[in-house]
Amino acid sequence: MKINAVTHGALRILMICGDGEAVALPEIASRLGMPEARVIRSCGALARAGLLVGRRGRGGGYRLGRPAADISVLSVIDLFEPEDDMRVCGRADTNACQTCPLAGACVEAYRAMRDELAAISVADILIDHSHTRMLKTA
Repeated sequence: MKINAVTHGALRILMICGDGEAVALPEIASRLGMPEARVIRSCGALARAGLLVGRRGRGGGYRLGRPAADISVLSVIDLFEPEDDMRVCGRADTNACQTCPLAGACVEAYRAMRDELAAISVADILIDHSHTRMLKTA
C-alpha cells in the first residue's frame, strides 16, 4: 500500500497540530514544506471530518478537533484513500479468487495491516516542535 501525497500531508498536519497550540496555515505549510494550496485542501477535509478545528484571526490557527489518542491513522487514510482490496491478479473470474491460496494470504495480510494502522493513533506519531520553536527564538 502506498498512500497518496494528500493523505501523507493530512497525517503530517495532524502530527504537528496535536501539541495543543493553534498552528497557523502558513506555519503548517512552512514546517512541512507543503504548498499552501494543499494545506488548505487538507485542513478543510480534516475540519469537515471533525479532526481539526480552525479559528481565524489573531491567535487563530488549527488545533485537533478531538484528542490525538482518539484519532487512528487508519481513519485518516480511509478519509482520503479509496478502498484497496489487495487483489493480486486481474482475473475477471472472481470466483477463482475464493479458492486461491495467494488471494487468501493477501486478504489476511491486508487485514493485518489495517488492524495495525487502526491501533496507531495520532498521539503515537506526534511531532514535538518545542525544540524547533526554541531554536527559532534563540
